[in-house]
Amino acid sequence: MITTWSEAIMQCKEVVSTYSMKSKISRRGLLPVLLFACLSAFISSRPFAAINEINTPKSFTVIAHRGASGYLPEHTLEAATLAFSLRPDFIEQDVVITKDDIPVVLHDIHLETVTDVEEVFPTRHRTDGRYYARDFTLAELRTLRVHERTNSDGTPVFKDRYQGQHANFKIATLAEHFELISELNRQFGTSVGVYPEVKSPAFHSKEGVDASKSVIYALNTYGFGEKNSNSYIQCFDFKEVKRIRETLGYEGKIVMLIGENSWGESDTNYDWIRTEDGMREVATYADGIGPWLGHIFNSEAMAQGKIEAAAWLDFAHSHKLTIHPYTYREDALPKGMTGEQVLEALDNVADVDGVFTDHLVPVLSWRAYKP
Repeated sequence: MITTWSEAIMQCKEVVSTYSMKSKISRRGLLPVLLFACLSAFISSRPFAAINEINTPKSFTVIAHRGASGYLPEHTLEAATLAFSLRPDFIEQDVVITKDDIPVVLHDIHLETVTDVEEVFPTRHRTDGRYYARDFTLAELRTLRVHERTNSDGTPVFKDRYQGQHANFKIATLAEHFELISELNRQFGTSVGVYPEVKSPAFHSKEGVDASKSVIYALNTYGFGEKNSNSYIQCFDFKEVKRIRETLGYEGKIVMLIGENSWGESDTNYDWIRTEDGMREVATYADGIGPWLGHIFNSEAMAQGKIEAAAWLDFAHSHKLTIHPYTYREDALPKGMTGEQVLEALDNVADVDGVFTDHLVPVLSWRAYKP
């Protein structure tokens, strides 16, 4: 009997190898299909059921970052489906608004890093050379093919992730993502939650659209918007977090995302957010925070080979804020740390409540067997 993730993956690869030798289809073409089928069979087997029973109720929340983005192109329905099959607690959706005011699931307001927009619409960029989702209708976006995230020179950001060239992954709407998760929950008797992010609300406001209102409408439509619903809404803009709570009257759970000021996510001063006054103010409007993984540990201590939590986390704990840092990636671990060391430190040193991850398999496996 297969009892571990590594054994399951090895057996899946053996199946792929054997089948590809007997088939006219290339091994590369078969790999995503057969590997998905094998893993799906494994996770629905008795050993995985036992995994889910070990830590009940769950003591460490696992959030599928952009779906199962470590294995399939981010934010596609295929990535969301694979994520669901692995049974995280939540699946994340980043939300931007199209020209015809339809919320779609994309990590950026730009298109060129994850689609072939430059080939399909070579002249539709703005003066800065960027292609904005807001400048395209949903029908136009449907003509694009989604691929693995690339750098500005076209090279992959993560070179060992999905390398296929022929699968026709597409941009999907927020409604389609919510419907998919709702229907799978209904049919499997599960309660995987949703975790949408309002992307660049100030940008959308200048474009004449209320992105937050669109996200809240979708949450309410699919039963995810109530106070105790299995969902969070997140944003990097503190003014927007306050607006969601006060002006829009949203009663569900809200998370204040924390980045670096240099990233330009919003005009929020994230250095101030990580102070005692900042955490007190955040706790007035939000239920939790989503800090960057680089903010979690004391950098000076780490330089000396010691793992210590950053001092500012005490302010978050004292105000009883849920803490969900981002992003655990097997192919981008902190220097000098193994994946298990990172997860153990998050759980036992920083005392966070969970983590966003591109790679669900190792995180779920670690959670299942952690002391």
